[in-house]
Amino acid sequence: MRIGIDMRMAGTGEGIGRYIEELVRALSKIDQENEYFLLLRPNFQFQISPPSGDLPQGDNFKQTAVNANYYSWAEQTKFIWELKRLKLDLVHFASFNAPILYPGKFVVTIHDIIHHLYPGKKKSRFFHRLAYKATITSTVRRAKRIIAVSEATKKDLLKTFCISPDKVEVISEGIEEQFSKSITEEKISKVLAKYEITKPYILFVGVWRQYKNLPRLAQAFDILQEKTNGAYQLVLAGKIDPYYPEIKSQIMDSKYSQDIRSLGFVPDWDLHKIYRGARAFVLPSLIEGFGLIGIEAQASGVPVVCSNIEVLKEVLGPGAIYFDPLDINDMASKVHEVLQNAQLAGKIKDLGVKNAEKFNWDTAARKTLDIYRSIKQ
Repeated sequence: MRIGIDMRMAGTGEGIGRYIEELVRALSKIDQENEYFLLLRPNFQFQISPPSGDLPQGDNFKQTAVNANYYSWAEQTKFIWELKRLKLDLVHFASFNAPILYPGKFVVTIHDIIHHLYPGKKKSRFFHRLAYKATITSTVRRAKRIIAVSEATKKDLLKTFCISPDKVEVISEGIEEQFSKSITEEKISKVLAKYEITKPYILFVGVWRQYKNLPRLAQAFDILQEKTNGAYQLVLAGKIDPYYPEIKSQIMDSKYSQDIRSLGFVPDWDLHKIYRGARAFVLPSLIEGFGLIGIEAQASGVPVVCSNIEVLKEVLGPGAIYFDPLDINDMASKVHEVLQNAQLAGKIKDLGVKNAEKFNWDTAARKTLDIYRSIKQ
């Protein structure tokens, strides 16, 4: 088969880009039969050097430039022409926005439908909202198969769109091997000094958006600091979304704002050291599609404390302590319990490491390849 892989988000360091990069690398190790065309931005290069190495090239993996940005008019016109020119038997779109008029066979990965429940300021504008709904509805109805990254995402899809359950296959994401590799204390200390992390700390990783529930995390941190006489720092690693300046101001309203470190985007080679140094990892989200960062924390040997939402309980299993994300007292209490109870923290850490071992890219690639083959038949 001639298979096109939509990789226009590759190299950005963001979730969908990282997903498709790792999937393609894993596919290149197990499939020498099919011919793959990696559809990349013109003059593609990684904005952040990937720890897993470059993308496969040569033999049965060929890189092809596509000058059609996500959410652009060119995506609906020029991109279709390019897909037809390559005479592909199948295309795998890494996200919901397949060109509406593309007539060929395709598979799509749906990571979440958060924009339905938390449209955000950009998606709440009438035109953006209309375009999003039209595109995702068209995509899930026309796709030959849909890959959902969790049972919770599959359930959301079936609840929201009129599609058959048999059309949706759950294939979990994997995690990069670096998160489970050993690191010396010296290397961890150097990175912590680089980011001015000077106290024992609680870690959050993720973009600053409404559904991440950061203002409540800051309020819970205030309660924790009162209980511990200001013993900790709260470290926030992730991009600040410019559409939500009020989140930053709400966080900075904290009585202990001087103990909150906002790092912005952190590259993976530093991030896995920051994971390792944390006393606890906190994920207070109101909704998630998968919760990969929670698994990264588990693989890094950090006790995970997180929201009791369905998807996180599904993915993180017994390797986490759960709280009500709307209750700042419960949040603070559960984090405090892990910080003060070494036996509990050790148990959660061990269960988390074991749970994280289930998520690897080889398994994801083999299941994805089975889907490609099923469409050919």
